[in-house]
Amino acid sequence: MRSWTFVVVALSAVWWLFQTFRLLGAIRVLPHVSGMPRETRPAWPRLSLVVPARNESTHLADAVRTRLTEGYPELEVVIVDDRSDDDTGAIADRLAAGDRRITVVHLDALPDGWLGKVHAMQRGLDRAGGDWILFSDADIHLAPGTLERVIAWAEREGVDHVAALPSMTARRSLEPTLAGFFRLLTTLLPLTAVADPSAKTAAGSGAFNLVRRSALDRSPGLEWLKMEVADDFALGVMLKRSGARQAMVVGGEFVRLEFYPSFAVFQRSLERTGANASAAAVIAGVAVLATLELGWLAGLAQPEPARWLALVTFVVAASTQYAASRWLTMPRWPAVVPGLSIVPLGWVLMRSAVLAWRRGGVLWRGTFYPTAVVRAGTRLGRRQPKIGSRRSS
Repeated sequence: MRSWTFVVVALSAVWWLFQTFRLLGAIRVLPHVSGMPRETRPAWPRLSLVVPARNESTHLADAVRTRLTEGYPELEVVIVDDRSDDDTGAIADRLAAGDRRITVVHLDALPDGWLGKVHAMQRGLDRAGGDWILFSDADIHLAPGTLERVIAWAEREGVDHVAALPSMTARRSLEPTLAGFFRLLTTLLPLTAVADPSAKTAAGSGAFNLVRRSALDRSPGLEWLKMEVADDFALGVMLKRSGARQAMVVGGEFVRLEFYPSFAVFQRSLERTGANASAAAVIAGVAVLATLELGWLAGLAQPEPARWLALVTFVVAASTQYAASRWLTMPRWPAVVPGLSIVPLGWVLMRSAVLAWRRGGVLWRGTFYPTAVVRAGTRLGRRQPKIGSRRSS
């Protein structure tokens, strides 16, 4: 039994070392918005901010106002009220009445074969006239000067698509889940390869997907993603496959997301991922990840050398979590319990998969989608149609 315990502890130690090296590489390579100078120009390219919103009455007004006061001189905002049954539409209309830069699109129906959010993005894009398009969720706040910094940097570097990692604010009870979620995100994906045109690695961010319009025109377009649950990430993959030059940057204090107001809301939001894989595969994957994240705990009650290896792994894990949180401008204190976030995260993922299995599909943004339809619409890993055949499936 002790030999098996040591193997588990050793695997956990290797896992955390892997995360440490991956994170250090990302910290070293990824640009930070704070390091991008704010330029003064006689003319700026027109920027269209597309905001899909469904039942976002709590966040919408404050978040849109931060974008309007952000300072970008050639800005238009297209708010898409996607079949909301709260005050989202009325709030959007009041905002538009007070600022001519805002256009509101009200949707009261969803065409067959589309996910609600992707359809809202497409309808917003139809109304957008900018040289650059920023797809950004309704609960994102921008600090003054963010857009000027990022667009000037993108044009200087010849980048077509910029995805920004946001900082986040959340209730204290959600902070460990939040910190662990983004630490895993930034270490499981080789972010240093995103900017490499020869690498297949691509990325996207629902908080901040800034796209050059001409690059989007060279891709199959949003219609090709109309049933893709991971629309933000898939957008990045589609753009890079189409030849767009891509970059992942750290938003920090310049791009801020208000995380879900409660664990229950977070849990419901991730239900949309349940049909992506079988429940058995998700449960097995969570079990493996939990073993790697928390396996070092098994060595604390064992004799040497397992105990020493467990203690060293704890120090490495805590340091890695702290470094990730500091880098992403998130709460640092969850570093005292490194890896524990896999418990709520794993529960949410397993629950979503089991619910999808029992229901035969997923319920998202008020619409039910059968599992077969969701999986048929998945674009990640599929070959893209040629540029001239955007309506191919």
